[in-house]
Amino acid sequence: MSATDTNADGKGRRLMHRRSVECLGYLRDDGLWEVEARLVDTKPYARHERYRGELRPEDPVHDIRLRLAVDDSFTIRETGTTMASTPYPSCLDVEGILQRLVGERIGKGWRELVRRKIGRLETCTHLAELLGPAVTTLFQTATSGKDPQGRGSLDRQQDLKEPPFFVGGCHSWRLDGPVVAEMFPQFATKAVEAKQET
Repeated sequence: MSATDTNADGKGRRLMHRRSVECLGYLRDDGLWEVEARLVDTKPYARHERYRGELRPEDPVHDIRLRLAVDDSFTIRETGTTMASTPYPSCLDVEGILQRLVGERIGKGWRELVRRKIGRLETCTHLAELLGPAVTTLFQTATSGKDPQGRGSLDRQQDLKEPPFFVGGCHSWRLDGPVVAEMFPQFATKAVEAKQET
């Protein structure tokens, strides 16, 4: 990609910063679900940084990785963090902070739980931001179950007694919408109202 180009409206622009986030979800041999998430920030120009000296174009400003392993109940069993490139030496102090989440369950109230367990000034902003896509990737990874061949991701969830994490979580999965009414009528608002009337 060229450092200069035009946007959809034809306006010229110069690339000044690139952030890449990649998340990979795995089913491990021991039955745990694992996600590896990586955030990389780069600049397309050379620069001088106070603590690292001269940096070439595309040398990373940040190269941060995290790993979470959860069981079938989405309870965190393992964590890992690697701060491969950071602008300040003190950034490395937070590498073990995610260990505080071991034993906690990812689900409703997750963000608040993270805020309680890990203070804003105890972690790296970018590491905290990376938790969001990492967790959603874990859910996407586990949605189809441990033997997904030949089945849709929702086939095994039709008879649940408790709503899956995504029901009530966005526009398409709203409780009063057509998708929930068709796929999970037991949790649909209209279905609840109909039961109350009878």
